Amino acid sequence: MSKTFLTAVLALMAGTSAAQASQSVAKLDPNARILACYKEVTIPAKYHVTKVLVSKASQHYLRKGGLVYLVEYPAVYRENKRLVEPEHIVMREVGCKKRK
Repeated sequence: MSKTFLTAVLALMAGTSAAQASQSVAKLDPNARILACYKEVTIPAKYHVTKVLVSKASQHYLRKGGLVYLVEYPAVYRENKRLVEPEHIVMREVGCKKRK
Protein backbone atom coordinates (compact mmCIF):
# COMPACT_ATOMS: atom_id res chain seq x y z
CA MET A 1 0.00 0.00 0.00
CA SER A 2 2.84 2.41 0.78
CA LYS A 3 4.45 1.70 -2.63
CA THR A 4 1.28 2.72 -4.46
CA PHE A 5 1.00 5.86 -2.34
CA LEU A 6 4.64 6.75 -3.04
CA THR A 7 4.16 6.13 -6.76
CA ALA A 8 1.06 8.35 -6.78
CA VAL A 9 2.91 11.16 -5.00
CA LEU A 10 5.85 10.94 -7.43
CA ALA A 11 3.50 10.98 -10.41
CA LEU A 12 1.70 14.01 -9.01
CA MET A 13 5.01 15.84 -8.45
CA ALA A 14 6.16 15.05 -12.00
CA GLY A 15 2.87 16.33 -13.39
CA THR A 16 3.05 19.60 -11.47
CA SER A 17 6.67 20.24 -12.51
CA ALA A 18 5.74 19.63 -16.17
CA ALA A 19 2.80 22.03 -15.81
CA GLN A 20 5.06 24.69 -14.29
CA ALA A 21 7.56 24.28 -17.12
CA SER A 22 4.84 24.77 -19.74
CA GLN A 23 3.59 27.90 -17.97
CA SER A 24 7.05 29.49 -18.07
CA VAL A 25 6.92 29.64 -21.89
CA ALA A 26 4.33 32.24 -22.90
CA LYS A 27 2.43 31.72 -26.13
CA LEU A 28 2.30 34.67 -28.48
CA ASP A 29 -0.95 36.00 -29.81
CA PRO A 30 -1.00 35.46 -33.61
CA ASN A 31 -1.96 39.11 -34.05
CA ALA A 32 0.96 40.38 -31.93
CA ARG A 33 3.98 41.94 -33.58
CA ILE A 34 7.47 41.11 -32.27
CA LEU A 35 9.46 44.30 -31.74
CA ALA A 36 12.75 42.89 -30.43
CA CYS A 37 14.31 39.72 -29.04
CA TYR A 38 16.72 39.56 -26.12
CA LYS A 39 19.03 37.00 -24.59
CA GLU A 40 20.08 36.96 -20.93
CA VAL A 41 23.87 37.16 -20.63
CA THR A 42 25.73 36.73 -17.34
CA ILE A 43 28.51 39.26 -16.84
CA PRO A 44 31.21 37.99 -14.44
CA ALA A 45 32.30 39.99 -11.42
CA LYS A 46 35.07 42.56 -11.89
CA TYR A 47 37.91 42.92 -9.39
CA HIS A 48 40.66 45.47 -8.86
CA VAL A 49 43.81 43.42 -8.23
CA THR A 50 47.05 44.79 -6.81
CA LYS A 51 50.29 42.91 -6.17
CA VAL A 52 52.10 43.28 -2.85
CA LEU A 53 55.77 42.28 -2.72
CA VAL A 54 56.41 39.60 -0.09
CA SER A 55 60.07 38.90 -0.85
CA LYS A 56 62.46 40.31 -3.46
CA ALA A 57 64.18 38.23 -6.11
CA SER A 58 67.50 36.90 -4.87
CA GLN A 59 70.57 35.02 -6.08
CA HIS A 60 72.62 32.58 -4.00
CA TYR A 61 75.64 30.39 -4.57
CA LEU A 62 75.13 26.70 -3.89
CA ARG A 63 77.95 24.18 -3.55
CA LYS A 64 77.13 20.64 -4.56
CA GLY A 65 79.40 17.79 -5.70
CA GLY A 66 82.49 19.92 -6.30
CA LEU A 67 80.56 22.49 -8.36
CA VAL A 68 79.29 25.92 -7.44
CA TYR A 69 75.88 26.85 -8.81
CA LEU A 70 74.43 30.33 -9.01
CA VAL A 71 70.75 29.89 -8.18
CA GLU A 72 68.11 32.58 -8.64
CA TYR A 73 64.87 32.67 -6.66
CA PRO A 74 62.06 34.76 -8.19
CA ALA A 75 60.23 37.51 -6.35
CA VAL A 76 57.13 36.44 -4.41
CA TYR A 77 53.95 38.51 -4.55
CA ARG A 78 50.50 38.19 -3.00
CA GLU A 79 47.35 39.59 -4.57
CA ASN A 80 44.89 41.96 -2.97
CA LYS A 81 41.50 41.70 -4.67
CA ARG A 82 38.77 44.29 -4.24
CA LEU A 83 35.32 43.77 -5.76
CA VAL A 84 34.51 46.57 -8.21
CA GLU A 85 31.34 45.24 -9.81
CA PRO A 86 29.40 42.12 -8.76
CA GLU A 87 28.24 39.45 -11.19
CA HIS A 88 25.01 40.45 -12.93
CA ILE A 89 22.74 39.62 -15.85
CA VAL A 90 22.10 41.93 -18.80
CA MET A 91 19.63 41.65 -21.65
CA ARG A 92 21.41 41.72 -25.03
CA GLU A 93 19.40 42.26 -28.17
CA VAL A 94 19.64 39.38 -30.66
CA GLY A 95 18.08 38.70 -34.02
CA CYS A 96 14.58 37.26 -33.85
CA LYS A 97 13.66 33.99 -35.52
CA LYS A 98 10.81 34.04 -38.01
CA ARG A 99 7.49 32.72 -36.74
CA LYS A 100 5.95 29.82 -38.65
